[in-house]
Amino acid sequence: MRINRSLTWIAIIALAVTSLAITTPAEAQRRSAMQVGPKCAGGVGALFDEIEPVALLDFEETAVLYMWEEEKLARDVYLALANTWQLPIFGNIAEAEERHMALVWKLIETYGIVHPFTDDTPGVFVDTSLAQLYVDLVARGELSLIDGLEVGADIEDLDLYDLYQILEATENDHLQLVFRNLAKGSRNHLRAFVRALAAQDVTYAPTYLDPTTYDAILAADMERRMFYGADGEVIPACGRTVGGFGMGRGINGNGGNGGNGGNGGQGAGSGSGTGECDGTGGGSGECDGSGPNGGPNGGNGSGGGN
Repeated sequence: MRINRSLTWIAIIALAVTSLAITTPAEAQRRSAMQVGPKCAGGVGALFDEIEPVALLDFEETAVLYMWEEEKLARDVYLALANTWQLPIFGNIAEAEERHMALVWKLIETYGIVHPFTDDTPGVFVDTSLAQLYVDLVARGELSLIDGLEVGADIEDLDLYDLYQILEATENDHLQLVFRNLAKGSRNHLRAFVRALAAQDVTYAPTYLDPTTYDAILAADMERRMFYGADGEVIPACGRTVGGFGMGRGINGNGGNGGNGGNGGQGAGSGSGTGECDGTGGGSGECDGSGPNGGPNGGNGSGGGN
Protein backbone atom coordinates (compact mmCIF):
# COMPACT_ATOMS: atom_id res chain seq x y z
CA MET A 1 0.00 0.00 0.00
CA ARG A 2 1.43 3.35 -1.03
CA ILE A 3 1.99 5.84 1.77
CA ASN A 4 0.29 9.14 0.97
CA ARG A 5 2.86 11.88 0.55
CA SER A 6 2.75 15.55 1.47
CA LEU A 7 3.00 18.07 -1.36
CA THR A 8 5.55 19.82 0.83
CA TRP A 9 8.26 17.48 -0.38
CA ILE A 10 7.57 18.22 -4.05
CA ALA A 11 7.97 21.92 -3.27
CA ILE A 12 11.25 21.26 -1.44
CA ILE A 13 12.83 19.49 -4.40
CA ALA A 14 11.55 22.09 -6.87
CA LEU A 15 13.10 24.83 -4.73
CA ALA A 16 16.31 22.83 -4.50
CA VAL A 17 16.72 22.71 -8.25
CA THR A 18 16.12 26.45 -8.54
CA SER A 19 18.46 27.30 -5.68
CA LEU A 20 21.34 25.18 -6.93
CA ALA A 21 21.02 26.70 -10.37
CA ILE A 22 21.70 30.22 -9.07
CA THR A 23 23.92 29.57 -6.05
CA THR A 24 27.62 28.80 -5.93
CA PRO A 25 28.34 26.34 -3.10
CA ALA A 26 30.81 27.42 -0.43
CA GLU A 27 34.31 26.09 -1.02
CA ALA A 28 36.54 24.25 1.42
CA GLN A 29 33.73 23.75 3.92
CA ARG A 30 35.58 20.83 5.42
CA ARG A 31 38.58 21.58 7.60
CA SER A 32 41.97 20.13 6.73
CA ALA A 33 41.56 17.32 9.25
CA MET A 34 38.37 16.24 7.53
CA GLN A 35 39.92 16.49 4.08
CA VAL A 36 42.81 14.27 5.06
CA GLY A 37 40.36 11.83 6.61
CA PRO A 38 40.76 10.08 9.96
CA LYS A 39 41.90 6.47 10.05
CA CYS A 40 38.82 5.74 12.11
CA ALA A 41 36.06 7.75 13.77
CA GLY A 42 34.38 7.61 17.15
CA GLY A 43 31.03 8.60 15.71
CA VAL A 44 29.17 10.89 13.35
CA GLY A 45 29.38 13.64 15.98
CA ALA A 46 33.19 13.59 15.81
CA LEU A 47 33.07 13.90 12.03
CA PHE A 48 30.40 16.60 12.28
CA ASP A 49 32.63 18.79 14.44
CA GLU A 50 35.36 18.74 11.81
CA ILE A 51 33.15 20.61 9.34
CA GLU A 52 32.84 24.40 9.14
CA PRO A 53 29.20 25.57 9.03
CA VAL A 54 28.15 27.65 6.04
CA ALA A 55 24.82 29.35 5.40
CA LEU A 56 22.08 26.95 4.41
CA LEU A 57 19.85 27.54 1.42
CA ASP A 58 16.13 27.87 2.10
CA PHE A 59 15.33 24.44 0.70
CA GLU A 60 18.03 22.89 2.89
CA GLU A 61 16.49 24.35 6.04
CA THR A 62 13.08 23.08 4.94
CA ALA A 63 14.53 19.64 4.25
CA VAL A 64 16.16 19.44 7.68
CA LEU A 65 12.90 20.31 9.43
CA TYR A 66 10.93 17.84 7.33
CA MET A 67 13.40 15.02 7.95
CA TRP A 68 13.31 15.57 11.72
CA GLU A 69 9.58 14.95 11.73
CA GLU A 70 9.89 12.04 9.29
CA GLU A 71 12.41 10.37 11.62
CA LYS A 72 10.00 11.09 14.48
CA LEU A 73 7.21 9.46 12.47
CA ALA A 74 9.29 6.29 12.21
CA ARG A 75 10.11 6.33 15.92
CA ASP A 76 6.52 6.94 16.99
CA VAL A 77 5.04 4.23 14.75
CA TYR A 78 7.61 1.68 15.92
CA LEU A 79 6.95 2.52 19.55
CA ALA A 80 3.24 1.90 19.02
CA LEU A 81 3.87 -1.39 17.19
CA ALA A 82 6.37 -2.50 19.84
CA ASN A 83 3.60 -2.12 22.39
CA THR A 84 1.22 -4.13 20.21
CA TRP A 85 3.47 -6.99 19.16
CA GLN A 86 6.08 -7.09 21.94
CA LEU A 87 8.85 -7.81 19.44
CA PRO A 88 12.35 -6.38 19.90
CA ILE A 89 12.63 -5.44 16.22
CA PHE A 90 10.15 -2.59 16.72
CA GLY A 91 11.42 -1.29 20.04
CA ASN A 92 15.08 -1.55 19.05
CA ILE A 93 14.65 0.27 15.76
CA ALA A 94 12.55 2.91 17.54
CA GLU A 95 15.61 3.62 19.70
CA ALA A 96 17.74 3.96 16.58
CA GLU A 97 15.21 6.39 15.08
CA GLU A 98 15.43 8.54 18.21
CA ARG A 99 19.18 8.75 17.70
CA HIS A 100 18.53 9.71 14.09
CA MET A 101 16.27 12.49 15.34
CA ALA A 102 19.10 13.67 17.59
CA LEU A 103 21.49 13.86 14.63
CA VAL A 104 19.03 15.95 12.62
CA TRP A 105 18.45 18.12 15.70
CA LYS A 106 22.19 18.77 15.78
CA LEU A 107 21.77 20.34 12.34
CA ILE A 108 18.89 22.47 13.62
CA GLU A 109 20.95 23.71 16.56
CA THR A 110 24.20 24.18 14.66
CA TYR A 111 22.56 26.32 12.00
CA GLY A 112 20.10 28.08 14.28
CA ILE A 113 17.18 26.95 12.15
CA VAL A 114 13.92 28.46 13.37
CA HIS A 115 11.57 25.57 14.03
CA PRO A 116 7.98 25.05 15.22
CA PHE A 117 8.63 21.90 17.27
CA THR A 118 7.53 22.20 20.89
CA ASP A 119 6.09 18.77 21.64
CA ASP A 120 7.98 15.46 21.31
CA THR A 121 4.99 13.38 22.37
CA PRO A 122 4.52 10.30 20.13
CA GLY A 123 1.86 10.94 17.53
CA VAL A 124 2.09 14.74 17.75
CA PHE A 125 3.30 16.43 14.54
CA VAL A 126 3.39 19.94 13.14
CA ASP A 127 2.99 18.60 9.59
CA THR A 128 -0.67 17.60 9.41
CA SER A 129 -0.01 15.03 6.66
CA LEU A 130 2.51 13.26 8.89
CA ALA A 131 0.04 13.38 11.79
CA GLN A 132 -2.56 11.59 9.67
CA LEU A 133 0.05 9.21 8.30
CA TYR A 134 0.95 8.21 11.85
CA VAL A 135 -2.68 7.32 12.58
CA ASP A 136 -3.01 5.35 9.33
CA LEU A 137 0.23 3.42 9.72
CA VAL A 138 -0.39 2.44 13.34
CA ALA A 139 -3.91 1.27 12.52
CA ARG A 140 -2.62 -0.80 9.61
CA GLY A 141 0.35 -2.16 11.56
CA GLU A 142 -1.88 -3.39 14.36
CA LEU A 143 -3.96 -5.60 12.04
CA SER A 144 -1.42 -8.43 12.06
CA LEU A 145 2.27 -9.04 12.64
CA ILE A 146 2.86 -9.22 8.89
CA ASP A 147 1.09 -5.89 8.43
CA GLY A 148 3.27 -4.43 11.17
CA LEU A 149 6.47 -5.64 9.52
CA GLU A 150 5.29 -4.35 6.14
CA VAL A 151 4.60 -0.95 7.70
CA GLY A 152 8.19 -0.95 8.97
CA ALA A 153 9.54 -1.80 5.54
CA ASP A 154 7.33 0.87 3.95
CA ILE A 155 8.60 3.53 6.36
CA GLU A 156 12.24 2.71 5.61
CA ASP A 157 11.50 2.57 1.87
CA LEU A 158 9.98 6.06 2.03
CA ASP A 159 12.71 7.38 4.33
CA LEU A 160 15.46 6.24 1.97
CA TYR A 161 13.67 7.72 -1.03
CA ASP A 162 13.48 11.11 0.66
CA LEU A 163 17.05 10.96 1.99
CA TYR A 164 18.40 10.15 -1.45
CA GLN A 165 16.54 13.15 -2.89
CA ILE A 166 18.14 15.48 -0.34
CA LEU A 167 21.58 14.00 -0.92
CA GLU A 168 21.18 14.54 -4.64
CA ALA A 169 20.10 18.15 -4.18
CA THR A 170 22.42 19.51 -1.47
CA GLU A 171 26.13 20.28 -1.56
CA ASN A 172 26.36 21.18 2.13
CA ASP A 173 28.86 18.89 3.86
CA HIS A 174 27.00 18.79 7.16
CA LEU A 175 23.81 17.66 5.45
CA GLN A 176 25.72 15.18 3.32
CA LEU A 177 27.36 13.72 6.41
CA VAL A 178 24.20 13.42 8.50
CA PHE A 179 21.91 12.17 5.76
CA ARG A 180 24.43 9.65 4.39
CA ASN A 181 24.61 8.07 7.82
CA LEU A 182 20.85 8.22 8.34
CA ALA A 183 20.52 6.41 5.00
CA LYS A 184 22.98 3.78 6.21
CA GLY A 185 20.80 3.14 9.24
CA SER A 186 17.64 3.06 7.13
CA ARG A 187 19.18 0.53 4.76
CA ASN A 188 19.97 -1.72 7.72
CA HIS A 189 16.46 -1.25 9.09
CA LEU A 190 14.94 -2.08 5.69
CA ARG A 191 17.05 -5.22 5.46
CA ALA A 192 15.92 -6.27 8.94
CA PHE A 193 12.21 -5.81 8.17
CA VAL A 194 12.47 -7.52 4.78
CA ARG A 195 14.25 -10.51 6.30
CA ALA A 196 11.69 -10.67 9.08
CA LEU A 197 8.94 -10.74 6.45
CA ALA A 198 10.80 -13.45 4.54
CA ALA A 199 10.78 -15.51 7.74
CA GLN A 200 6.98 -15.21 7.54
CA ASP A 201 7.06 -16.36 3.88
CA VAL A 202 6.25 -12.84 2.68
CA THR A 203 8.17 -11.12 -0.13
CA TYR A 204 8.33 -7.36 0.21
CA ALA A 205 8.07 -5.14 -2.87
CA PRO A 206 9.21 -1.50 -2.53
CA THR A 207 6.92 1.39 -3.41
CA TYR A 208 9.36 4.30 -3.65
CA LEU A 209 12.85 2.96 -4.26
CA ASP A 210 13.48 1.84 -7.81
CA PRO A 211 14.00 -1.93 -8.21
CA THR A 212 17.70 -1.60 -9.02
CA THR A 213 18.43 0.44 -5.90
CA TYR A 214 16.29 -1.81 -3.72
CA ASP A 215 17.86 -5.02 -5.03
CA ALA A 216 21.34 -3.62 -4.42
CA ILE A 217 20.45 -2.79 -0.82
CA LEU A 218 19.11 -6.28 -0.15
CA ALA A 219 22.06 -7.95 -1.86
CA ALA A 220 24.57 -6.09 0.32
CA ASP A 221 25.58 -7.04 3.85
CA MET A 222 24.55 -5.06 6.92
CA GLU A 223 26.68 -1.93 7.13
CA ARG A 224 28.48 -2.47 10.43
CA ARG A 225 31.33 -0.84 12.31
CA MET A 226 31.67 2.05 9.89
CA PHE A 227 30.42 5.51 8.99
CA TYR A 228 30.23 7.58 5.83
CA GLY A 229 32.04 10.86 5.49
CA ALA A 230 30.51 13.86 3.76
CA ASP A 231 32.02 12.71 0.45
CA GLY A 232 30.68 9.19 0.88
CA GLU A 233 34.03 7.72 1.93
CA VAL A 234 33.82 4.73 4.25
CA ILE A 235 35.40 5.43 7.64
CA PRO A 236 35.84 2.54 10.12
CA ALA A 237 34.42 2.98 13.60
CA CYS A 238 36.95 3.25 16.42
CA GLY A 239 36.33 0.66 19.11
CA ARG A 240 32.58 0.29 18.55
CA THR A 241 30.55 -2.82 19.12
CA VAL A 242 27.89 -4.03 16.78
CA GLY A 243 24.31 -4.70 17.75
CA GLY A 244 21.40 -6.60 16.29
CA PHE A 245 17.64 -6.65 16.00
CA GLY A 246 15.43 -9.07 17.90
CA MET A 247 12.65 -10.95 16.18
CA GLY A 248 12.19 -13.95 18.48
CA ARG A 249 9.16 -14.22 20.73
CA GLY A 250 7.39 -16.87 22.80
CA ILE A 251 8.69 -19.49 25.20
CA ASN A 252 10.95 -22.51 25.27
CA GLY A 253 13.88 -21.54 23.15
CA ASN A 254 16.60 -18.96 22.77
CA GLY A 255 16.61 -16.65 19.78
CA GLY A 256 19.23 -16.50 17.08
CA ASN A 257 22.26 -14.28 17.54
CA GLY A 258 22.15 -10.77 16.09
CA GLY A 259 25.59 -10.21 14.63
CA ASN A 260 27.72 -9.19 17.57
CA GLY A 261 24.64 -8.01 19.43
CA GLY A 262 22.99 -9.92 22.21
CA ASN A 263 20.93 -13.05 21.80
CA GLY A 264 17.58 -12.89 20.05
CA GLY A 265 14.38 -13.15 22.02
CA GLN A 266 12.88 -16.46 22.91
CA GLY A 267 10.63 -18.12 20.41
CA ALA A 268 9.77 -21.20 18.43
CA GLY A 269 11.42 -22.16 15.19
CA SER A 270 14.90 -21.40 13.92
CA GLY A 271 16.08 -17.99 12.80
CA SER A 272 19.29 -16.29 11.80
CA GLY A 273 20.58 -13.15 13.51
CA THR A 274 21.29 -9.87 11.77
CA GLY A 275 23.80 -7.39 13.14
CA GLU A 276 23.12 -3.67 12.98
CA CYS A 277 25.74 -0.98 12.74
CA ASP A 278 23.79 1.80 14.34
CA GLY A 279 23.65 -0.28 17.49
CA THR A 280 19.99 -0.68 18.21
CA GLY A 281 19.09 -2.17 21.55
CA GLY A 282 20.63 -2.37 24.97
CA GLY A 283 24.28 -2.65 25.85
CA SER A 284 27.33 -0.49 25.39
CA GLY A 285 28.91 1.05 22.33
CA GLU A 286 27.11 2.83 19.53
CA CYS A 287 28.06 2.64 15.88
CA ASP A 288 26.70 6.04 14.90
CA GLY A 289 28.42 7.64 17.89
CA SER A 290 25.44 9.47 19.29
CA GLY A 291 24.58 9.38 22.95
CA PRO A 292 26.86 9.23 25.99
CA ASN A 293 29.98 7.15 25.47
CA GLY A 294 28.77 6.22 22.04
CA GLY A 295 25.31 5.22 23.20
CA PRO A 296 23.83 1.71 23.47
CA ASN A 297 24.64 -1.12 21.16
CA GLY A 298 22.30 -3.71 19.72
CA GLY A 299 20.60 -6.05 22.08
CA ASN A 300 18.57 -8.74 20.34
CA GLY A 301 19.25 -10.67 17.18
CA SER A 302 16.84 -11.32 14.38
CA GLY A 303 15.12 -14.68 14.28
CA GLY A 304 13.48 -17.05 16.69
CA GLY A 305 15.10 -19.68 18.83
CA ASN A 306 15.12 -23.44 18.63
